[in-house]
Amino acid sequence: MERFLSKSDSIIKVNVDSQSDELTAGDTKSMHIFEDDLPPGLRKLVRTMIKIKTAIVVVALPILPITFFFVVFFRHILERDLFAYEEWLMPICFWMFFLSSALGTYYDRQINADLMDALTDNKKIIWFRKVAITFIELIITLFVLHWGWLMLADEIAAYPGWKTTIALKIPFFVPRVGIVIGILFMAFYSAVSVYVLLKVGPEKYAEKLSAFKLAEAEAEGV
Repeated sequence: MERFLSKSDSIIKVNVDSQSDELTAGDTKSMHIFEDDLPPGLRKLVRTMIKIKTAIVVVALPILPITFFFVVFFRHILERDLFAYEEWLMPICFWMFFLSSALGTYYDRQINADLMDALTDNKKIIWFRKVAITFIELIITLFVLHWGWLMLADEIAAYPGWKTTIALKIPFFVPRVGIVIGILFMAFYSAVSVYVLLKVGPEKYAEKLSAFKLAEAEAEGV
């Protein structure tokens, strides 16, 4: 039981950190500031998907601390274990983690060590660097998506003999669907970012980025 608790704790920490980055980011949304350059139909689709994923993550997030409150309550007050909580909590954690990763891709809030902005003011170099990084990210994500699909296909082929959890018999298929869907959205948002960057070009990219940074500085009172 302790082993599952430590695993869930680590996943919760990652999710909470991820959500904190997104929530404190405010309007620091790289792709968001270029949304108006998307075709109307695609723009509406992207915004709708973002709202749905955000709602899912916001609703699911409180489940984690509430569950661990009851884990502590049962263990130290009632001196019992909360029955098989790790079996239904782990799928929620997987879905939250990978949907949050998709949101991180959309908001461009993934961890990076990019120092190019501080080394040059050349608009074309900055734009090309962003295109190159996003394109490489897309290629890597597509490879991972392929492997994720192979994992999912293996589970589908095993039906009805799916692997399940011990107590609640939750199929391993459930969290693995969340993994594939999260990676799929990461690939989709990376592809849309490449499209937008190529469409706006270096001049407009630098112009909107400068306007955004100015607005951000004014909002922070700098």
